[in-house]
Amino acid sequence: MFEEFSDRARIWIYGFRDALTDNELSIVKNEIENFVTNWKSHKYPVKGSYEILLNRFVILAAESSVSGCSIDSSVSVFKKLRDEHKLDALNQDLVFYKNGTGISALSRGEFQNLVNDDKIASDTVVYNMTPTMLGVFRAGQWEIPFAKSWHGQVFKKSA
Repeated sequence: MFEEFSDRARIWIYGFRDALTDNELSIVKNEIENFVTNWKSHKYPVKGSYEILLNRFVILAAESSVSGCSIDSSVSVFKKLRDEHKLDALNQDLVFYKNGTGISALSRGEFQNLVNDDKIASDTVVYNMTPTMLGVFRAGQWEIPFAKSWHGQVFKKSA
């Protein structure tokens, strides 16, 4: 993944509540490809790329220096996907985890209820959406067991 990028490349991870259909995947690819091809920071081209993983997650990467405005422009692509195509990857309240049939996304409150009901085990794989450097992602800090994640620190069983 991003073979030509260093571990210090910046990344942003976006997740869609539901797996993308083939048509939705095509829309997302077209929008992001168009953005990455024309991405600029202070009028200079950004060396950027993206990957779509598991038909649900977009990893956007920039090897070049990016500023607030160029980061905002990347978010605008996801706002367009949400507003024009009803494909929302900006919901920060979602927790992604593997269940017996695939990947689920729940609100933090719903996820807390599963923890309280002992339906999330210490080895349940959760998706850490917080890495900002490609090296952290490559080091395996994206798909991790609940007990070893920030989720395990935040979502504790209620007494």
